[in-house]
Amino acid sequence: MMVCFAFLCSCATKMHPIHQLQALSEDLQKNAAYYDPQDWRDAALKFKDIRQDIQKYRYTPDERRQIGELEGQCAKYMVEGVKNGALNTVMGVANEIRGILDGLGIRY
Repeated sequence: MMVCFAFLCSCATKMHPIHQLQALSEDLQKNAAYYDPQDWRDAALKFKDIRQDIQKYRYTPDERRQIGELEGQCAKYMVEGVKNGALNTVMGVANEIRGILDGLGIRY
């Protein structure tokens, strides 16, 4: 019984970053057009934190594909925010997000 409980907890913990990534992707899709510089900074840092959490777990190929799709969606919205000048009001924020994207190996 205890082994089953531990397995269920580890699966729930393992899926938490995927659920966070899904929520971030949905938020970016719905609200990115209304983000102010602080919202962009928060989204970029959350994306970075989620990616770090994902590295802690072993995922199946299907889970990795799902993660990749969600990461791609999030990165797309962040890159669009940088390219569209949404962050030009405060260049420090735009440069910070560019740095985060560069650090993650995401080209824009």
